[in-house]
Order: sequence, then C-alpha cells, then structure tokens
Amino acid sequence: MTEENTGTAEITDEREQLIADLLEEAHGLRMKYEEFSYYTETKVAEFVLARKELTAERDDALRRMELSQQDLQVLRIRQDQLHLELIKTTKQRDRARERVKALEASRAVRIAVRLRKLLRR
Repeated sequence: MTEENTGTAEITDEREQLIADLLEEAHGLRMKYEEFSYYTETKVAEFVLARKELTAERDDALRRMELSQQDLQVLRIRQDQLHLELIKTTKQRDRARERVKALEASRAVRIAVRLRKLLRR
C-alpha cells in the first residue's frame, strides 16, 4: 500500500506542479496582456494629442488663408480704384495738353509772344 500511496503522492505532486506551472504561465500571459494594453493606450493617447495639434494647426492655417484672401480682395479692389483714377488723371492731362496746344496756336498768344520779343529789345 505504501507503493500505491507513493504513486498517488507522485501523481498528486505532478498535478500540483502542473497546476503551479499553469498558474505561473497564466500570470505571465496576464502581465504581457497588461503591458500590451498599456502600450496601446499610450499610443492611442499620443495619436489623440497629435490629432488635436494637427487639427489646431489646420484651423489656424485655414483662418490665415481666409484673412489672406480677404486682404487680397481688398488689394484688388484698391488696384481697380487706382487704375480708374489713373485713367481719369490721364484723360485730364490729355485734355489739358490739348487746351495748351489750342491756346498756343491761337492768334492772341502768337501776338503776345511777338510783343514780348519786341519789348525786350
């Protein structure tokens, strides 16, 4: 009977050792799972922060682009106004030149010029 007890004791010891090994392996797997879970949560948090930063940068760039477009529109309107003023001024200049030519060509101006020349002598 002692042999039977020793045989069952060995079987019991082997079972206990197997159970202990399985529990240790389960604990190791649980620890690896926790490490992996922590790693994934960290990466997700980094992604969320990066996404917030990129979204803020994009929004800022869009705002600056809208302001630039408004500035460009104002500049184009001002350019059109200046162009119209240039055309107006050029027309006034041309009319003034024509008046000067007409005055210089008039008989009274020619007579006045001759009188000045005669009086200077």
